[in-house]
Amino acid sequence: MVLADLGRKINAALHSLSKAAVINEEVLNSMLKEICAALLEADVNIRLVKKLRENVRAVIDFDEMAQGLNKRRMIQQVGRLFSRGSAIGIKL
Repeated sequence: MVLADLGRKINAALHSLSKAAVINEEVLNSMLKEICAALLEADVNIRLVKKLRENVRAVIDFDEMAQGLNKRRMIQQVGRLFSRGSAIGIKL
């Protein structure tokens, strides 16, 4: 039950990106906040949640992102990081 609820919350957070007209740091921070809250609610270690947040922010840097780069594609890469466990250093 906990895993199903966690999966639903993470999917909802990632889905919010597809609804956003413009993807900026505010949208990214909102998504990360939702995901981190869901993870903490599911009793995930706080150090892992912190590491996840730091790693995602390291991958997505809006200041260094090229003007023509598709930001949605970059954020989708973050979704892939979550699914593989790479965002927190877990090799699956």
